[in-house]
Amino acid sequence: MKFYDLDSLGEKQGLDNKYLLTAAVAARARSLSEQKGRTLEEDNEKFISTALQEFDLGIVRLSSDERTGEAAPAAVSSDAHVEE
Repeated sequence: MKFYDLDSLGEKQGLDNKYLLTAAVAARARSLSEQKGRTLEEDNEKFISTALQEFDLGIVRLSSDERTGEAAPAAVSSDAHVEE
């Protein structure tokens, strides 16, 4: 399992709120786990690791609405915006 630094992950997302970032990563991991037919490529890989990697590589990014302080972290959509 690779360890991720929340500060550097936040910088890549343009976000300095670790709580919001953590909630977004958790929501993405939950979304991945709820997808029907979704299997992990490696047996040891967990959904949270996949979500962290997607945020780190920029595959998933927070929208400007989610970055504002107006939206509560619990309101982060479980279907994060995936850029392809």
